[in-house]
Amino acid sequence: MDSALLTRCVVLVDNSVRVEQTEQQLVSRSLAGEESACRQLYQAHAGRVAAYFRRSGFDSSLTADLTQETFVRVFSSLGGYDPERGAFGAWLSAIARNVARKCWRRRTTANTFDPELADAMFAIPAEASSTPEQREENSAVAECVSHLDQQLGELVRMRYVRGMTTRGIAAEAGMPEATVRSRLGEALDCIARCLRGKGIVQ
Repeated sequence: MDSALLTRCVVLVDNSVRVEQTEQQLVSRSLAGEESACRQLYQAHAGRVAAYFRRSGFDSSLTADLTQETFVRVFSSLGGYDPERGAFGAWLSAIARNVARKCWRRRTTANTFDPELADAMFAIPAEASSTPEQREENSAVAECVSHLDQQLGELVRMRYVRGMTTRGIAAEAGMPEATVRSRLGEALDCIARCLRGKGIVQ
């Protein structure tokens, strides 16, 4: 099973926020000192940024601190954002990555998480759950994951939600790395069969 669908579905994006103005309008209003515009930009992206830090191996407390640090940098350098060079979300994502990498360099357990897997979530559009078909896929994946036995479900969450490497999972779960790889393969096979049964994948 291609893990792209699974990765997209486990990314925690707050789709309850609906920004009425375009992001560029919000940026302009924020630069003019409107607190409500700053708040809307924050609400539109904070969940995605926090999810990125969680998937990068940071605990809840550090995730909150890094998310705050990211938005401090965002708003302090907002005047440097150029919409002609790319979307606001991509610009913000680059700042979040820099914050994460700075923190990674100070850690002694960098081999327990997978930066590429964590970074992959920023390639997923924020509107990834906006269509009925995508919402159906997300719901189906969530249901299939919930049907896994406890150990398989936890391994899937460690790999695809927390973004951990197989080595990191092995250390935390107390099992050989080869066993982790085998069990993850088993979990993905189970999810694929479940999704085929639902007509989501062929």
